[in-house]
Amino acid sequence: MIPLRDQTRRAPHLAVAVYLIVAINVYVFYLELRAAQIERFVDAFAVVPYNLTHAITLPAPSPHPGFLTLFTSMFLHGSILHIAFNMLFLVVFGPALEASFGSLRFLAFYLLCGIAGNAAQVLAGPGSHIPEIGASGAIAGVLGGYILRYPTNTIQAIVPIGCLPLILPVPAVLVIGIWAAVQFIHGFGAIAPAAGAERGGIAYFAHIGGFLSGIFLSGVFRRGRQPEL
Repeated sequence: MIPLRDQTRRAPHLAVAVYLIVAINVYVFYLELRAAQIERFVDAFAVVPYNLTHAITLPAPSPHPGFLTLFTSMFLHGSILHIAFNMLFLVVFGPALEASFGSLRFLAFYLLCGIAGNAAQVLAGPGSHIPEIGASGAIAGVLGGYILRYPTNTIQAIVPIGCLPLILPVPAVLVIGIWAAVQFIHGFGAIAPAAGAERGGIAYFAHIGGFLSGIFLSGVFRRGRQPEL
C-alpha cells in the first residue's frame, strides 16, 4: 500500500519545514552521488552502532564527537527508491502535523524522532558494524504523531487488488497500522535466537523507536489550538 496524498480537508498551510527537509535530503543525496568514493562518504556520516558503543570516532570528515552521526545519518540514503519512498511518506503525512505544531516545532519534532530512532537501533544491536543511514526513523516519528493526532483522516493510496494496483481512499489508521505492525513483527523477530538486530538491510528498531517517539512527542509539540480540518 503506497500513500499518495492526504484527502482530508484542512485550512491552507504552507508546509515550509516539510519541503525544506525534502530539499536538504535531495541535496545530500546529490552529494553522495557526486562523491569520488560513495561508500567512504556514507561511512563517514552513517551511524555505526559498534563505533558509538566503543567510543570510536572516525577521522574527518566524520563528525566529532562520534554521536553526532545520530543526526548526520538521517540525511543519507542508500538508493533512489530509498529516498523517494521516505520523502513521499513525509510529503503525505508531514504537512498536517506541521500545521498542528508550527514549522519550527515540527522541524524539532522531526529531528528528535530521527535521533531517537537511530539511538533505538544502536541499543538493539550495540555490536553491529553495519552503517545505518536514512530518514526512516524520523519519518516513522511523523507517522506516529499523525496516527495519534488524525486517526480518522483518509489517505488516497495505491492498493494492490490481485494483480491490479488501484487508487482508493483508505483510512489513515489502516495505512499506518499495517506499516507499524510490519515493523514490530520484523523488529522483534530479528532479536530471536540466531538473528541480528538488522534483517534484510532494514533497521526495524530505528522505525520502532522513531514511531514510539512520534507518539510521545506529538503531545509535547502540539500548539494550543487545533487547526481546522
